[in-house]
Amino acid sequence: MVESLGKSMTSRFGGRRGLVLLTAIVVVLAGSAAVTGAFDTFQQPSGDEVLDRVEQRYDSAETLTSEAVVTVENETASAKATVEVAAAEDNRTRLVVSRDGETYRAGSNGTVAWVVGPDYSGAWAVDALDDGDAMAGTVPGQAGPRAAVPGDGDRRLTPAGTPAMNDSNVTTTLVGTPTVDGTGTYEVELTHPEANATATVWVAQDDYRVVRAVATDGTNRTEVDVRSTSFDVSIHESTFDPPADRVELTTVEQYGEFAAAQSNTDLALPELDAAFEGATVTVRQGETVVGQRYDVDGENVTIVSTTASEQFAGMLDNATTAEVDGRTIQVTGTEDRAVAVWTEDGVTTAIVVEGSSDRAVAIAGDL
Repeated sequence: MVESLGKSMTSRFGGRRGLVLLTAIVVVLAGSAAVTGAFDTFQQPSGDEVLDRVEQRYDSAETLTSEAVVTVENETASAKATVEVAAAEDNRTRLVVSRDGETYRAGSNGTVAWVVGPDYSGAWAVDALDDGDAMAGTVPGQAGPRAAVPGDGDRRLTPAGTPAMNDSNVTTTLVGTPTVDGTGTYEVELTHPEANATATVWVAQDDYRVVRAVATDGTNRTEVDVRSTSFDVSIHESTFDPPADRVELTTVEQYGEFAAAQSNTDLALPELDAAFEGATVTVRQGETVVGQRYDVDGENVTIVSTTASEQFAGMLDNATTAEVDGRTIQVTGTEDRAVAVWTEDGVTTAIVVEGSSDRAVAIAGDL
């Protein structure tokens, strides 16, 4: 292009005189801040292109480690945590969150998913998490497999600092190219017409790693400051294994018939004369929880049988008592749900109904 322009100028203005004029025009253009900015803008990728390249960069890595500081604040409070992420092929991940002197860890080696915290720990076969009903049968108030494992269900793991948004109807805009902690970045803003929220991501221009992210929802402001990210580094396989000294594998099995559930547990299960919808048998650290689900005249009724009776303690602080068939039953409830609980021969049974406490006691009498 420059060569043809030069020939054109030369032929029009003649020999050396044309070349001098062409050189002068190039110098003026090169020195113009406005034109230089126009050239820079022309060469920059769009917001969508930046995020596409981020996704490609992270997806193409065989391994990844990252560390970030996450700050969440509003007008009255502020909280800060350090987050460490390690990921490798075959769905192996580990997440470490440190906050206020406490540390929480969660991960998966591709076969077992696990979580360890100051007052809770557990591990589950990954296959059990694929069942959308895996939460059924867990003790009320106890974190279940699906609640404990980051990235479970329809949510997918994203690079540290990447806002997790539905791609449809999200508008991405390249708003600038600032320098963040000495790194040249692309600043991309994400908005959604139906959400009262915005997110901004700063992406390194040299290798498309996430450097920083900020999201606001009108009340809370979340800032992710990514301190370091390394691609294709060596990570020992044991990094993704559950701590053997603190975590015992939890098994979760689903059954479509009462007889099948009864034959696969040592507990003597109560049976309700109603439409049986399914059961879940969960065994964790030597404790068994069996959750049965019934349809009673269009009403959902859950019967939980467990050897882990202490799990109900917090629910029964303000309970009343009732006598049913020689059993002392503790009853508590909310506006639309009630629970009746009793213990016999080391097994605690709970009836959960969508209704009043009287309804829960009546169902207990039908067993």
